[in-house]
Amino acid sequence: MLRRCFRTIHFRSQGQALVLFAAGLIGFLGVVGMSVDVGRLMWARTQIQAAVDASALAAAQSMPSTSGATSKANEYWVDNSSFIQNAGTNVQFDVTFPPGNKALKVVASADIPTFFLKFVGLPTWHVGASGDAASQVLDVSLVLDISGSMCWGSYPRVDATGPMIGPGRIVDAVKLTAAIPAGAAGSSITITVNSTAIYNSAIAAQNNSKFGYNTTTPYWNYTPSNGRKGLIQIDSELFLITSITNGTQMVVKRGQQNLFLNTTPPSVAHSINTQFWSYHSTCLLSAPATTGPYDVFATAMANAQFFVTLFNPGYDKIGLTSFSSTSTLRRGLTSTFSTVQGDIAAINNPDGGTNTASGIAVGRQVLDGAGKRANAVRVLIFLTDGLANSYCGSTYSAANYNTAACPSAGGGADGNATATLAAYKEAERASNGQILIYTIGLGAYASDSLLKRIADGGVAGVGPCQNNQAGCRYFKAPSVANLGSAFASIAAQTHIALTN
Repeated sequence: MLRRCFRTIHFRSQGQALVLFAAGLIGFLGVVGMSVDVGRLMWARTQIQAAVDASALAAAQSMPSTSGATSKANEYWVDNSSFIQNAGTNVQFDVTFPPGNKALKVVASADIPTFFLKFVGLPTWHVGASGDAASQVLDVSLVLDISGSMCWGSYPRVDATGPMIGPGRIVDAVKLTAAIPAGAAGSSITITVNSTAIYNSAIAAQNNSKFGYNTTTPYWNYTPSNGRKGLIQIDSELFLITSITNGTQMVVKRGQQNLFLNTTPPSVAHSINTQFWSYHSTCLLSAPATTGPYDVFATAMANAQFFVTLFNPGYDKIGLTSFSSTSTLRRGLTSTFSTVQGDIAAINNPDGGTNTASGIAVGRQVLDGAGKRANAVRVLIFLTDGLANSYCGSTYSAANYNTAACPSAGGGADGNATATLAAYKEAERASNGQILIYTIGLGAYASDSLLKRIADGGVAGVGPCQNNQAGCRYFKAPSVANLGSAFASIAAQTHIALTN
C-alpha cells in the first residue's frame, strides 16, 4: 500500500509541472508577441510622421501652385512610406490648403495589422500623422558687389603692365569654327572664327558694329598701352596675329610668353567653339561698341536678375543695393520685380574698392525702410568676389553706417583691419535686428573665413559656418558658372518652413 501511494504522488507532480510549463510558455509567447506588435506600432508611427513631414516640406517648394504642391507631396509620400503602404490597410493620404500664408496641410493614416494581439481582440493598430508647412513671406535685400575686381579681378594680366586680357561682351563672343591641333611654340598656323569681334580697339575709326575690325585699318595692328599688338588668348595659350586673310580668318604665331608671370603656356590642342580672349581697356557697359564688360560682371548681373524670378510678387518683396568704395540704395522693398530687374540691368560701371560694411549696412537699411512688414522673414543676400578693403570713417562707428552716405570714405590693402572689423560689426548689427544673412563668395579671391563669419552674424567662433555645422548660410561659387545654383539654393532655403 505504501509503495502505491508514493507512485500516485509522483505522477501527480509531473502533471502539475507540465501545466505550469504550458502556462508559462503561453505567457512568454504573449510577451514576445506583444513586443513584436508594439515594435511594429512604434516603427509605423515614426515612418508615417517622417513621411508626412518630408511631403509637407517638398510640397511647400511648389507653392503657390496647389496642383504642383499636391503632386510633389504625393511623390514624397510614396518614396518615404514603404512600410505603411506594404503593411497597412485603409491607408489614407490627403493634402489641403487652408487659407493664409502660402500654407498647406498634409494628413495621413493607416491601420497596421497585429500578429499576436489579434488573438486577444486587438486585430490592428491605428496610426496617423499630420504636418503643416508654409512657404514663408519674405522681405529680401539683394546686395551686389560692383567693385573693380568684378571686372578685372577674374582675368589675367599677360604683359608686365597695361590692360587685362578677357572675353569681352557675351553677345560678341568670338569662337573657333575649326579645332586647332597641338603644335610647336613659335609656329604659324591659320585659324578661323565665327566673328570679326576679336580685338577691342580704343580707336573709333577701327570699330565696326561690334568692336575692332576694319578692312582698311587692321585691328590687329592696334597696340594697347603697355601691351603687344595683336595678342589673343585661346584657353591658356597666347597667340600673335601676324596677318588677316579676311574678317574671320587669320594667320597667328603660337606659344607666346606671358610677360607678367614670366611663363610660356604650352601649345596644346583647342576644340571647336572655344572662345577667344583679347585686350580690354575698360569694363563699362555705357559704351558697348568699344568696351567690355568682362564676362564675370555681365553673368553675375544676369544671375542676379534670374534670382529675382525665384520669388513670388504676390507674397514677397525685394530691394536692391550695390556697393564698391561706397554703396547705392537702388530700390527699396517692392513687389514689382520687373523694376528690380531693370535696376540690375542699369548697373553699368564696376569700379572702385570693396566696402563690405557699407554694403551690409545699406542692405539692412532697405529691410528697415519703406515697405517693411511685421510678418515677413527678413533676409539679406550678399554677393562679393573679394576681401573688404574700404570703410566709412577712420575707425568704426555705427553712426557712419546709418545712411547710404559714407562719411570720410577710406580704404587700404585687401583685408585691412579697419574694413574687416567694420564688416563684422555691421553683420552683427543686422543679425541683432532679426535679419538672416546669406553670403555668396564668387571666384578664387573671395574670402571664405570673412563670408562665413558674416553669414553667422559677425561674432567670432559663433555659428554653423564657422563650426562646419549644418545650417551654414555661406555659398561658394568658384566661377560665374556656379552662381545660378547658389542663388537657387538660397531661394529654396529661404522659402520653406515646417510650421507643425
